[in-house]
Amino acid sequence: MEQPPALTPQEVSNMQQHQLGQPQTVKIFGIMHLVFAGFGVLGLIWGIATLAFDMPANPFIPAPRTPQMVQQAQMQAAMQEKLMPMTLITNAISVVVIALMTIAGIQLLKKRRGGLKWSNRYAIASLIAKVIAIVLTFIYMLPAMKEMMENMPGSSGMGPAADIMVPAMIGGVIIGSLVSCAYPVIVLILLNRPNTKQWFAAQPE
Repeated sequence: MEQPPALTPQEVSNMQQHQLGQPQTVKIFGIMHLVFAGFGVLGLIWGIATLAFDMPANPFIPAPRTPQMVQQAQMQAAMQEKLMPMTLITNAISVVVIALMTIAGIQLLKKRRGGLKWSNRYAIASLIAKVIAIVLTFIYMLPAMKEMMENMPGSSGMGPAADIMVPAMIGGVIIGSLVSCAYPVIVLILLNRPNTKQWFAAQPE
């Protein structure tokens, strides 16, 4: 009996791809990467616009009308100036993370092997960015907030309130950072499952 001809590596790869099928997580994460990257671009554009055109951070707050409001607005402007290094660093990091996420999303939707590699790069960069954001908060934001509260009109009566606001801000930053870590952690877990990695290995570059 004649033996069937040996399969070529390409035929073996095609058979594996057919047997495994595309994991649903690949398409889902491809779409979510691009959606989140789009939101990130919009936020980055708004942040750059507030710096370039000296716009208020919150346009829904009415313009100052009383001397006390004017003073508070001046203090907020001074605080924003002190936070400029933090703002520039976080914006630069955001550009890198958004670029990695966009490339990863496109690679995933195109069913390319590089989708896994770029998704892992994005996820790791995103987690590192969260750590840097927490460190910058302690270095820049908390001292600036404490100074602003101490210099606010009537701050002599804010002692207990200030003591509560600073720990609350620290807790909010930490909790917010932990929550924002959920997506990149899920990406690392689900896209690096053995079956999914095997599917990626069968895809073209």
